Amino acid sequence: MKNKLLISGIAAALLVGGTVAVSAAKKEPVVSEAKMITAQEAEKIALTKAEGRVESVELENRFGQRYFDVDIENGNMDYDIHIDAYSGDVLKVKEQMDMDDDNFDEKINTSNKNLLSSEKAIEIAEKTVNGKVTEMDKDEDDGRMIYEFELKTNKGKVDLELDAITGDVLNVEYDD
Repeated sequence: MKNKLLISGIAAALLVGGTVAVSAAKKEPVVSEAKMITAQEAEKIALTKAEGRVESVELENRFGQRYFDVDIENGNMDYDIHIDAYSGDVLKVKEQMDMDDDNFDEKINTSNKNLLSSEKAIEIAEKTVNGKVTEMDKDEDDGRMIYEFELKTNKGKVDLELDAITGDVLNVEYDD
């Protein structure tokens, strides 16, 4: 009787272990070379979730997941929308009151058609420092639209600012 229980217990354990192993083997690995959507596509997707003016678009990498963080302003409301960088799926929509915006009309409209594409900006940044972009942010700075990048190089981390219209490199800082 004890042998039957022991054999049944071992068989059950093997069956459960085998099922777990097979299902783990069936999961497809995350392919890091999949084609990302563009920052402009992320903006369009975000604007389907909230109306307003896009203040910034940042490429984030958290816990191995790459996503665009799109900030939209609409009067007294701010929206923080996360868009999966590969699938374009909306991951998060956060709405909050904007309590500190005194100069809405003075800000630059980020939908300017003359802006470099995110792909071209990434290409310029990576070529400039011979590195790989880990984070990207499109933002307004002193009346000028810029791309801000964080890159990983064989010399360490590099912060780079790029004029979003001309593609001129504005600043490069190497971390020690």
